[in-house]
Amino acid sequence: MKKIMTIFAVLAMIFFASCGGSKDNDNTDTGDTDTSDTGTDTGDTGADTGDTSADTGDTGADTGDTSADTGDTGADTGDTSADTGDTEEGGSWETKYKKADEHAEKVSDDVVKANNDLGMKMFSKLAAAEAGKNMMISPLSISIAMAMVTNGASGENLDEMKDVLGFGKMELSDVNEQFSQLIASLVEADKDLVLEIADSVWMDDEFKPDVKQDFVDVLTKFYDAAFFTEDFQDEATVGKINSWVSEKTHEKIDKIIEKIGPNAVMYLINAIYFKAAWTTSFDKESTYEGGFMLSDGSEGKADYMAFGYDQEEPKFYSYSSDWGDENGYSVVRIPYGRDVFAFYGIVPNMDNKTNIDDFIAKIAADGLENYFSQLTERKFTVQLPKFKFKYEKSLVNVFKELGMEKAFVDGALMNIAGEPHAPFISDIYHKTFVEVNEEGTEAAAVTSVEVGENAMPSGFYATRPFVFVIRDDRTGSVLFIGKVENPKAE
Repeated sequence: MKKIMTIFAVLAMIFFASCGGSKDNDNTDTGDTDTSDTGTDTGDTGADTGDTSADTGDTGADTGDTSADTGDTGADTGDTSADTGDTEEGGSWETKYKKADEHAEKVSDDVVKANNDLGMKMFSKLAAAEAGKNMMISPLSISIAMAMVTNGASGENLDEMKDVLGFGKMELSDVNEQFSQLIASLVEADKDLVLEIADSVWMDDEFKPDVKQDFVDVLTKFYDAAFFTEDFQDEATVGKINSWVSEKTHEKIDKIIEKIGPNAVMYLINAIYFKAAWTTSFDKESTYEGGFMLSDGSEGKADYMAFGYDQEEPKFYSYSSDWGDENGYSVVRIPYGRDVFAFYGIVPNMDNKTNIDDFIAKIAADGLENYFSQLTERKFTVQLPKFKFKYEKSLVNVFKELGMEKAFVDGALMNIAGEPHAPFISDIYHKTFVEVNEEGTEAAAVTSVEVGENAMPSGFYATRPFVFVIRDDRTGSVLFIGKVENPKAE
């Protein structure tokens, strides 16, 4: 069951902002975390959070009259000093925690449920299509990118997109406000982790003059999006977009596009970078190799993490069905940092013969939150393997399966640019990276929504049979009139 690793990884991404199941502990100072350690140094994944500052003040693409100065884009973590007494710009960590927690309290349960439900539906469908393979998605990244482009939707397409994304009857202005609160609640929420969220919009220079200012203003205000204007016919533009992606994911995802789509006029991109130390780290010297049952029934190998003999093994919030239960499963919550972010693992018990993809489908049907409702704190043996992998996939087909059809048709996004344009979503591409080891977790995700158009700007395009007239405009006399069926034929 190689893909058991998949469920561990993806649930960590789904619950970036989770406080965990039945656990009600918003500000636990976990004694096992050395608050004097400034690094969030997770060993071979090691990014010292003191220099991870994604200060996007230098991303400032000249956007002309659309100039959205995004100096704060991407959650500047340059001042993430572990000393909670520091009073650098932005205040002490206690002050930052208070602000982040206040934002979290303002986040609507409806929006969180919409994001998680969409993520679980997509995860279930994609997992079934990736039998035998590791895979992970970021529901948060997908939802942010799709919320941004929904601001360009119009007519029946707007209603359909809101329905599929789970926003229902919510006003789009409320959706935008909720995402603003959600993003603010996530960054600078824990000194022992780095969480950076950045958004950008890339526009073709010929399309940019017709982009509606209201669309620019909304994405600037609520998503802190950076706007860039480039020549989409210039191959160098691909490199510029991918460089932005690489920077925002700390080089864990080096590119999101191979080439500019033939009809592309805009890209809306979300990038997320996450790195966190466990509240109680596993002991590297205690890691051991053991058997891992693969989905085809054969046995593979895995490196299992363990606590050292001299460590006091921590208690975990956990649940396990009775052995012998044919539908049984186990759940464990492993916290990061100050214990407001956590990794959740869910695994079928040995007597549960359900394959992992059917198990995932059942989780989606039951509702993911239901698997956390019975967690209690106790001593609980954890046998968790190290893992590291990347995943990428176009999400167009899965969105269509979920009922989003109109977004991919000419004229779906008339609130981005009006006539003579007829913009629509031409692709949605998603990439992720994850590594889990003894020190903690490092993960990244990028979602790119490509906006294309088939309609040409107003002009005379004699690219098909046409009529021509030679006329004396003084008198109106027509001297010649003809048609051209084939310009090469004489």
